[in-house]
Amino acid sequence: MFKTPKFWQSNNIISCALMPISWIYWMGHNVRWVTTKPYKSSLPILCIGGVVAGGSGKTPVLEAILKIISQNQLFQKPVVLMRGYGGSIKTPIVVNPNIHTPQDVGDEALIHAQYANVIVAKNRVDGAMLAEVMGANIIIMDDGFQNNSIEKDLSFLVIDSAQGTGNGHLIPAGPMREPYDSALKKCTAIIETNGQDIKNSIKTQLKIISTHDKTKPYFAFAGLGRPEKFRNTLNDNGFNVIGFKDFPDHHPYCDKDIKGLIDLAKGCQLITTQKDFIKIPDEFKTCIDVLMIEILFDDENEVLKHIQGLSS
Repeated sequence: MFKTPKFWQSNNIISCALMPISWIYWMGHNVRWVTTKPYKSSLPILCIGGVVAGGSGKTPVLEAILKIISQNQLFQKPVVLMRGYGGSIKTPIVVNPNIHTPQDVGDEALIHAQYANVIVAKNRVDGAMLAEVMGANIIIMDDGFQNNSIEKDLSFLVIDSAQGTGNGHLIPAGPMREPYDSALKKCTAIIETNGQDIKNSIKTQLKIISTHDKTKPYFAFAGLGRPEKFRNTLNDNGFNVIGFKDFPDHHPYCDKDIKGLIDLAKGCQLITTQKDFIKIPDEFKTCIDVLMIEILFDDENEVLKHIQGLSS
């Protein structure tokens, strides 16, 4: 499982030593991009992706876009297409929250399945074909910005301003999935989370939608690419956080993990993210608070006009 390395934040000996591997990574990406003929789906394809490894806010942005689609009755049968990172199922499948577990399809697939039909497919083309067969009228790709196997009609690039681009180097010397200028050329628009710094971007705000007694002492934990982002959200919103434990991204929690957290909390209330909560063993969920958030667009019409273009 993945945790953002600290050396990604600066030019240092480790990042310099890894630069040759980054060059190989980028050459391999370019070869795949040039030699792959994208599949042209009969459905409009909306891609929501990022340029930096680690959490940029794509999951709540996708949910906000699904809400816009529903409220404006643009597409009646949207399908979210994703690889299902961390899941064991290899063949394309429609996610059923009553049957599938995070170990089957990944944690984010189960979150998205609360709002729309979700297809998990290691091969995105196979997943798109399944969406066509099941009668979808739009495919929303969760990630896949650097994947050229499917032709996209609309691409939103999600950027966390607070996260930035680190040392600016490509994986594994830095956090970049591709050069920033390259990503800008491919995107239709930038959706900016956690800041107001990027010119001509679609601005957003994070809103907490769950209710909590902020005067209580909390012990927080999260398994994210950038777990400190969760701690900062709690602190910025006035929570009394007395302790914090981070785990790697997509960490599969077991009984031992939760019992260890209960010991560390020393009677304080445990709190975590929705993405982490969905992987907590059922017998422990009643003793853990979950912070529910949503992304709000400063000007929803900026997003709406792009999506409306897909139906014309």
